[in-house]
Amino acid sequence: MYPFEPVRPAWEALIAAIHDRLPWVPAGLDWTEDVHDAWRDPSCVLSHACGWPVAALLRDEVRVAGAFSLSIPGSDGYRYRSVLLATRSGSPAEFARHGVVAGANSRDSLSGWVSLVAATVGPGGRWPGEVRWTGAHTESLRAVREGRVDIACIDALTLAHLQRIDPGATDGLFEVGRGPWIPSPAIVIRRDATDERLADTRAAFADVFADPALAGARAALLLDGFVPLGNGDYESLLALTPAV
Repeated sequence: MYPFEPVRPAWEALIAAIHDRLPWVPAGLDWTEDVHDAWRDPSCVLSHACGWPVAALLRDEVRVAGAFSLSIPGSDGYRYRSVLLATRSGSPAEFARHGVVAGANSRDSLSGWVSLVAATVGPGGRWPGEVRWTGAHTESLRAVREGRVDIACIDALTLAHLQRIDPGATDGLFEVGRGPWIPSPAIVIRRDATDERLADTRAAFADVFADPALAGARAALLLDGFVPLGNGDYESLLALTPAV
C-alpha cells in the first residue's frame, strides 16, 4: 500500500522476518501486481488492504489479521485521519458545492474518497461537484499543486512519507481539515485460511514488531506496532459509504 522506493528495503526486511516465522509466506514481496488485484488473487497469501474494500467488497474473500499502529502526528494507535489539502483556505463544508473540483485516487479508497465525502458533505453524502480520478494519492497531491483540482484528501501516512522524500511537497497548499477517524489498512490473508493460520499470522507480526533488530525498518516505515483485529473491526466503515 505504501510502495515508495526509499522504504522498499524496509518493507523487504519486514516481510523477510515474517517469512522466518511463517514459512508459507514468500521471503520477498511482489511489487508487480496491482494491489487491488492481489486482494482477490487466490495465489496471494498475505496482503495489505484498504479498510473500505475490506468492509464492503472483500468480506467474503479475506480474513483480517490486524493493522499497523502508526508513528505519525495526529494518529491514535492504528487509527488516523486523512488530510484535506486545497488550493485556498476554507472549512471542509465550504468546498462541498457545485463548481468545486475534487481529486481522488479511486472510488474504493477509504482515505482518499470515502474520507473526503464524509469530511465535506457528511457520512453517506453525495459529492456535488466534479471528481477527477487520479489513480494514486501522489497524483491527487500533484493535481492540487498544479491547480487541476480544488481539493483532495490525502492519506496521512502517504503524506508523511512524501514529506520525508520531498519536504516541499505541500508548499503553497492549505490544510483545510481532516477526514473521520479510520483504521489503518488491514493485513489480510485468504478467506480459506484456518483459525490456526490466522493466529500464527497475528503472532508473527506481533513478534516482528517486538524485535529490536527491526527497529530501523519500523522507523523507516513510520510504524510502531501491530494490533490484532478481525473483519468486524472494519464493518463500521460501511456507515461512511458515499451516495452514488
